[in-house]
Amino acid sequence: MARNLSGKTALVTGASAGIGRATVATLIGHGANVIATGRRQDALEALVAEHGAGRVTAIAGDLNDGDFVADLVSAAADVEILVSNAGVLKYAPILDLTYDDMEDMVRTNVLGSFRITHEIAKAMVERGRGHIVVMTSTAAREVYPLGSIYCATKHALSAFARALRIELQAKGIQVSEIAPGMVDTDIRDNSDHPAVLAAVSARKFEPLTPEEVAEAVGFALLSSDNCANDLIELRPRGAAA
Repeated sequence: MARNLSGKTALVTGASAGIGRATVATLIGHGANVIATGRRQDALEALVAEHGAGRVTAIAGDLNDGDFVADLVSAAADVEILVSNAGVLKYAPILDLTYDDMEDMVRTNVLGSFRITHEIAKAMVERGRGHIVVMTSTAAREVYPLGSIYCATKHALSAFARALRIELQAKGIQVSEIAPGMVDTDIRDNSDHPAVLAAVSARKFEPLTPEEVAEAVGFALLSSDNCANDLIELRPRGAAA
């Protein structure tokens, strides 16, 4: 296992909170400098205040905005690590979801990730090195009530990660997929829908923490080049396998 990530720059999407925020801290702890992006300028500025402007560069915007992505890619020209983490979740029975709910999940979880990964990967291929970490979910391998569209987006993202790995591994680019189960973050919608409240009440395990997921990101990045960390799956202790 490599000792640290000193001298490397990472781009972390969805860095405003939750897994993204914890990942920024983990990567800095291992020596990397981080470009943190997300929609919430105030939360990104708090990251800079916490870790220092010399370690974190905050760039706020929407990954579905082509002009913003172009500016972000320009600012991230030397990035050797991409953690594609941005995502949203709306829990509800499928017939109670609005089209706007569905579109927001597809645009953020799928198209936004596709777009930034596509652009950063091209720059990595030109340099002949890089590591892409795609944050999916155990929802990429199963489906469950109240999570229909979210599960669909994560299935799509997982397929994208696997195809990306096949195409890029011969070009010196590693691709790792991190697939956590339920995580205690504000991505989880605080829905007052009776079906959601009943499901939460019936839960018999504690969700993973963002820090536990960030540790898995660090493991994927720090392992030997001879170790193929294609997929790391994490489940809360007590959750069904």
